[in-house]
Amino acid sequence: MGSAPRLLKSYTTKVVRQRDKHPKGKGKLVGYALKSNASPRRGSEAGYTLAEMLIVLALIGLVALIALPAAGRLIRHSRDLGAFSNVRQVLATARLQAVKRGANVVVEISLTPEKMIRLRTFQDRANDATSPLPADEQGAAGNFQQDTGTFATSPATDEPTLGDFTVPPGIALWKSGGTKDDLGAGAAFDKYAGDATVIDRIVFMPSGGIVPPQDTSCGLPTSSGGRGIYFADSQGMNFFRVTVETNISGKFRVDKYVSGSGYVSSGWSWS
Repeated sequence: MGSAPRLLKSYTTKVVRQRDKHPKGKGKLVGYALKSNASPRRGSEAGYTLAEMLIVLALIGLVALIALPAAGRLIRHSRDLGAFSNVRQVLATARLQAVKRGANVVVEISLTPEKMIRLRTFQDRANDATSPLPADEQGAAGNFQQDTGTFATSPATDEPTLGDFTVPPGIALWKSGGTKDDLGAGAAFDKYAGDATVIDRIVFMPSGGIVPPQDTSCGLPTSSGGRGIYFADSQGMNFFRVTVETNISGKFRVDKYVSGSGYVSSGWSWS
């Protein structure tokens, strides 16, 4: 019973008279205020309950469920945009080099051991009738292949490499409806000068146009196929084609595969 008065005292409410302020220092009683001297909650009394924690966790899970698909789409968008921008830049640079150098410039398409798309650019020697090449070099002129270390004057007369670019991870050489990492279907620029072994390359001429590939599957681009570099994000959600519209101009175009329409250059959206 000795502790009861103290416990009661801790919850006693005090009545405090309040006076309004007066310019002359005098005051007037205006009311009463209640003042409690009860101590605040301490320790576990101020924590979260299990129900509150479960509600917070449920809300976090809901936000993640909504945000993850959007984040995945944003990542694919970024990778795809970077891929076709890089491919177009490599081709544009090769075309410019062909014009500046007055010689054919070749972009060879291949896959690295890690299945990444590699674009290697080199100059293909040309035989100038006013200043003929040595006999051992004439046979290599205009063969659309890089000849190095095979001439009497090598390496001084080797065909130079002008660029070597690998598309970053997350992008695969892949034609819609085909097999992922299929170089044969994904790089449709094949057969030059009647040689069916000269494949997977784009040849730019000093005029700015291209040497047309001769394989029947590498004609002008259509909604279902034709020449082009075909690729997609690694999940197979967005399929693209970078192609050359005409032989004369060498103009590039980026198409996207749309279900029911095939490869189109406009009217598409991201997946």
